[in-house]
Amino acid sequence: MRITRVFAFALVALLAALPALASEKKVFEKSYSFGEKEQKIGIKVDDVVIESFRIRNWPDAEDFEKAEKDLNDTHTMVVEFTYSNRDLDHDYKCTYTVTIPGKDGKPYGTNDRTATLDKGKVDDTNKMFVKMRTNEYKAAKKIEIKFEIWRK
Repeated sequence: MRITRVFAFALVALLAALPALASEKKVFEKSYSFGEKEQKIGIKVDDVVIESFRIRNWPDAEDFEKAEKDLNDTHTMVVEFTYSNRDLDHDYKCTYTVTIPGKDGKPYGTNDRTATLDKGKVDDTNKMFVKMRTNEYKAAKKIEIKFEIWRK
């Protein structure tokens, strides 16, 4: 009789935990070369795919010229992620953490954003902003991105 109660209690606890297990965060960390072109990602969680990203609002020649006279001049880039959520019933969430590694372990720029991956959307985008000194765009070699994805 006691074993049956313990088993029943364990079964109830497992069933109660299933929704939490379904919405558990999946974490991915990847590095890419730092540049203007679109880069493929291909991270998949259930029916959600983070397909690619690109950097928009890259500094132009005028911005770099201005930065030569003011070493503390900053420029804000837009990091645009393309995703598809083919789940028709559930939104997902993604926390994007973008870091551009610099010298001596100090990043040139970093930021994070939590955004919704809307149900039923294909080739939709989420954008975030990263600010750094304009001259550091020439020195940066890679961009590191951490993705935390879960069902809402």
